[in-house]
Amino acid sequence: MKTLTVNIEDTLSEKAITAVLDALKLEYELDDATQFQDETERIMANSYLAEKISQGRKDMEEGKGKKIALEDTWK
Repeated sequence: MKTLTVNIEDTLSEKAITAVLDALKLEYELDDATQFQDETERIMANSYLAEKISQGRKDMEEGKGKKIALEDTWK
C-alpha cells in the first residue's frame, strides 16, 4: 500500500477528488487541518507521533538521554 497526500484548498476540488477516488473504489481519509489550534495540537493528534514523544519523555526521566541547552543547539 502507498499513501498519497493531496492538499486541497476549496470544497469544489475536494468534491472532484473524492468523486475520482470513489469511482476507483479506493479507500481514503479526509483530514481537516483547520480543526487544530496550533502545530502541537496537530502533532499530538497523531497517535504515532504522540507515542514517540511520550517515549522520549519517559526515556529522559529514566536518564536515557542527553539534555542540550537551547543556547547550545546551533553550536
